[in-house]
Amino acid sequence: MKNLIVKIIALSFILPVLSLSVAYSNENPTSINKSNDKQLKEKLKGIDGKTAMAIANKWHMDKIDVVTFVTPDKVNFKFKDGETISIPLPDDIMIVSIAPYINKTHTCATHYMSSCDAELKNTNIKVVAVTAASGKILINKTMKTAPTGFLDLWLPRNQTIDITVSAKGKSATGKIFTNRDSKTCETTLKLK
Repeated sequence: MKNLIVKIIALSFILPVLSLSVAYSNENPTSINKSNDKQLKEKLKGIDGKTAMAIANKWHMDKIDVVTFVTPDKVNFKFKDGETISIPLPDDIMIVSIAPYINKTHTCATHYMSSCDAELKNTNIKVVAVTAASGKILINKTMKTAPTGFLDLWLPRNQTIDITVSAKGKSATGKIFTNRDSKTCETTLKLK
């Protein structure tokens, strides 16, 4: 009987401490987030620009809370602690993410993989991209937009590119520029 009373008293001290510990960890997940951020940052070590884009798109689909965006020179990952890790793009090519649309678009110059969203999700789009200066065909194929509605196009730098996109019996034409000061997000291709 004496042993039972000692166990009950001991539990009465331990249970409140455990409850506080669980409550604190649920309300203050900082240590968990820091650990998770550290693991995510580790995945970015030693990768190239194309791999960085693939990771940024995957993290968006997996709802990982990191702000990701691409400039003409690099893929950027901004973490909750304020640190930004930038992965350089190759010197000879850059990425332009396009979002052809029928009814709804948004104004965009810098593509944010973590938040840009477009109308035509998981849609087959015929893409023809040709250099304006020489007429060299860069892309001539049907591509499927991502679940975000965007197509990532890897294009040679320092070019003016004529682009035609077609889907659902409609088409649009436009120009894409791949200079160091160009947009990485093209949302003006209205299919008519």
